[in-house]
Amino acid sequence: MSDIKSTSLYEFHLSKNAKVIDFAGWSMPFSYDGTLKEHQYVREAAGYFDVSHMGRLRLSYSQIEEINYLICSDLKNISNKKALYSIFTSEEGTAIDDVIFWKFEDDLILICNASNTSKIKTHLDIHSINYEDITMNTDLIAVQGKNAIEIVSSLMSIPEKFSTLKEGKFIYARTGYTGEDGLEVMLDPNDTLSFINELESKGVKPCGLGSRDTLRLEASLPLYGFELTDDISPVEAGLKWTVTNKSDYLGKEIIDYQIESKEHKHLKRFKLNAKQIARTGTACSSDGVEGIVTSGNISPVLGYPIGFVLFKTNPSDDLVEFEIRGNLVEGNLLYKRFLS
Repeated sequence: MSDIKSTSLYEFHLSKNAKVIDFAGWSMPFSYDGTLKEHQYVREAAGYFDVSHMGRLRLSYSQIEEINYLICSDLKNISNKKALYSIFTSEEGTAIDDVIFWKFEDDLILICNASNTSKIKTHLDIHSINYEDITMNTDLIAVQGKNAIEIVSSLMSIPEKFSTLKEGKFIYARTGYTGEDGLEVMLDPNDTLSFINELESKGVKPCGLGSRDTLRLEASLPLYGFELTDDISPVEAGLKWTVTNKSDYLGKEIIDYQIESKEHKHLKRFKLNAKQIARTGTACSSDGVEGIVTSGNISPVLGYPIGFVLFKTNPSDDLVEFEIRGNLVEGNLLYKRFLS
């Protein structure tokens, strides 16, 4: 008996001739028309993604103080109807998971990475946080792209960026993971196909996890398990901007020390001056400082290899050399987003 989970859209994905892969214990579509085509659908028009594998937990607003103690951001003092990207931190200041909170007047929706849902639930249990796991009785569809908001505006009201709404059968936020504008929409599985059919009738194309990864990398967004792990703190991952929690929280002393001392690992963006790709695990060095690539791929928009590299300390030189198939390949460290 297989333990692999599938979303309510599994048969639909097969009917679309999707290439299906096992991802974090779920059978998920990797691509339909090819990763590069799907990447361009989102950059040039609009695409939709089945991201129902991501964990969805409903939390009680009454426990917001206790929840705030577990993350490095200030959930407590942001307005209702806002979405918040944050990181659950350990006592050592490292990342347990990066998540999104949707804050409403009566409850909170926590969206976590599929690979970390069980870990987050255990963490919440340890700290006596009550939750309702609604992962298996809801779907989550991300509609993303240059034209996404214009297209979906005929189907639902559009909130401001990083804001949330509950409207009819939809619970949603104006958030995403592609670098483009869009919505992430939670709904009952009985309503999902009709929603997707409406999207497709307006020209929105299905996209898989392959393009989701190239889009997030090109948009300079981290992926848990690569740029963030149990051994990497938000500060080390270049996410110091998420550290807005002025109250006490798990790992605060260590994170404050890292911010003040700058004595920590450093995640940097890079581009390669060649066609070779420096993929995850590739060793490199800059100014004598050793590093390892966390993510790397060709940028479909820029046309050259890009990626993230984690250095043991902060290198003072912009030049970096990668060991690729026995050869040293030169690249440069970047100090702004890949697409800016």
